[in-house]
Amino acid sequence: MDTEEDMSEFVMPIDKEKDSSESALCGRKLPLWLGLLLLLAAVSLLVPMIYFAVIANSKACVDGLQAQKECQEVNQHVQRQLTQAQELLHKKEAEAATCKQAVVTLRDSLKKEQARVEELQGELASLNQQLQDALTKERRKSEASAEDNGSVWFFMLLMCTFIICKCLKK
Repeated sequence: MDTEEDMSEFVMPIDKEKDSSESALCGRKLPLWLGLLLLLAAVSLLVPMIYFAVIANSKACVDGLQAQKECQEVNQHVQRQLTQAQELLHKKEAEAATCKQAVVTLRDSLKKEQARVEELQGELASLNQQLQDALTKERRKSEASAEDNGSVWFFMLLMCTFIICKCLKK
């Protein structure tokens, strides 16, 4: 048996390093062209990434980012002002609605007062007519009687003044 083991060594040389690398690659070697292709792909991705990193940190890009930040701050400020203006507008609209309601109420009151004034003017006209009738009646009486009736005229004038004042107080 010793001879068989010794013979196997001569027939097939055993390279333990080669054996372990083949088992790691599952018996396959990475072709050179594939390795070069992977290296080329990595370099082709790395070069644009470096280029864009340099461009991103350039003065123009940094200035653009600063301008964008300032624009956003101004936009937020304008948005706050717009919100305040809208709140003020809603407040003023509510005040306007209250004023419109007050105007409607005042118009109704004015119409009622105008109707009352017309009613009082009608009463005043009626009282004036009654006064005229009374004066005419008294005049006829005075013409019929020969006595001095100055005190009657004074009394009638006093009554008319009293009636007019009473109507105006209503």
